[in-house]
Amino acid sequence: RTSSEFNKVVLKRLFMSRVNRPPLTLSRIARQLKGKEGKIAVVVGSVTNDTRILEVPKLSICCLRITEAARARVVNAGGEVLTFDQLALRAPTGKNTVLLRGKRTARTAVRYFGAAGVPGS
Repeated sequence: RTSSEFNKVVLKRLFMSRVNRPPLTLSRIARQLKGKEGKIAVVVGSVTNDTRILEVPKLSICCLRITEAARARVVNAGGEVLTFDQLALRAPTGKNTVLLRGKRTARTAVRYFGAAGVPGS
């Protein structure tokens, strides 16, 4: 119910197709939130576990979906996982939040885009 730019961006991303809401791993979220303690990572999409990261820092994550393994690791580290309803009550205008999104070009299908035989297309 606020006219904040944050809410407009989140609403736009909620309407996006699944291809345009790529997943994000715990390691990438931890890397983006380094030095931003106390901020909430907002992901309009899925959050997945990453076994390559050994110690998960204390994180506050708001996302549409999260895998069971990722949720367990975040909670064990003393962090929390929020829904968008809980985020709306805590930060209605998006204050102290970091809006993140996954890599759209990470899909296998993207390799085959472009004209045949033309490099860089």
